[in-house]
Amino acid sequence: MKKFILAASALSLSLLCSCGIFKDKKAEDVPFEAVSEEAAETTKPTTTEAEAGKKETADEPAEPDAEYSGEYREEYDDEGISAEESMRIEEKKRTIKPDENGFIIENNILYDYVGVLPKVEIPDGVTCIEKNAFWSNDVVEALYIPSSVKEIGNSAFWSCSNLKFIQAEEGLETIHSCAFWSCSGLENVNLPKSVTLIGDSTFWAVPDITIHAPNGSYAIKFAKNHGFGYDSSYAEYSMTDRKNVIRGGQYTGSDITEFTTPENITAIEAESFNYSALESLVVTSNVEYIGQNAFEYCDKLKTAELHCHEIKAEAFEYCESVETVIIGSECEKIGSSAFAYCEKLADVWLTENVAYIDNRSFEYCAPNLTLHVPTGSYAEEYAISNNIPFDNAIY
Repeated sequence: MKKFILAASALSLSLLCSCGIFKDKKAEDVPFEAVSEEAAETTKPTTTEAEAGKKETADEPAEPDAEYSGEYREEYDDEGISAEESMRIEEKKRTIKPDENGFIIENNILYDYVGVLPKVEIPDGVTCIEKNAFWSNDVVEALYIPSSVKEIGNSAFWSCSNLKFIQAEEGLETIHSCAFWSCSGLENVNLPKSVTLIGDSTFWAVPDITIHAPNGSYAIKFAKNHGFGYDSSYAEYSMTDRKNVIRGGQYTGSDITEFTTPENITAIEAESFNYSALESLVVTSNVEYIGQNAFEYCDKLKTAELHCHEIKAEAFEYCESVETVIIGSECEKIGSSAFAYCEKLADVWLTENVAYIDNRSFEYCAPNLTLHVPTGSYAEEYAISNNIPFDNAIY
């Protein structure tokens, strides 16, 4: 269903990546040089020595070298994906028989993954992950890339809503534009020192990402100068019980009109209900968080009662019919644009337990939006500082 809904955007995305707003530009002619004296181990980054002579530790990521100072943008010429190229790739996907693990590979190029396991280990020997290879794949959750892979193509993992973790071994060199565009659940990416080119729009619309890489590496510079989280201690990932979460794409475009989260559900992940026909929603207190874009474009939703602990960025963006939102005492954090463009949202009930609300959480809501907040609470201070009408009514 998700691929059907988003199919019309594929060609548009390719054009954006190849020209216009998101086209990568030529990098500085100065070639990349590692600033550390010797390469750190891929799985255990070590303390390095900067060119300037400054001693650094794993807690002190390297400052960009002089040639990358100022408006550091490691963009490069990238042709994107033409319509003809997209057709050629799709033909490969249709005609090459998948291997026993669901990989479609020819001449060491990976064209697609049609397997069912969320932990995806790219086969050793693959040298390139082709453009659009995992496009809008809702299965992959953790991705392991061997040292044989040198290149990740344009939009290779575009909108993989459940992708949370990436481990790339030493050997990867180039990550093209839009490769992980809108992978809204992506949290941790381990990149090696060997990476020397990353398209500027590679991690577009991935708000909670942390890039882990050796000090002084190109990947650290990229993260620092694009405002991403970064450190030099590599992350690990444990697969969770997938029966206890609502996965991305699980209810996308569904006809269900009423929904209450079952008691066993612990999380609603990114893009799990978007474009659905929901009219009323109850999220119970056993749910830890509502993921990014989880209910985006649910334009028939009118009421939502939310007892989860966190509402992530853009979770209810463009829910144009929602009028009333009740946020229970369990909720402590509301992310950026969580209710943006909810044009009819007039009443939001908050408790004294909410400790953080992003300044953009209620952008472009109804003109008569009123926050109902406890006297002296953080929510009241938020309403005052953001010039949003409020009262002290208790739900």
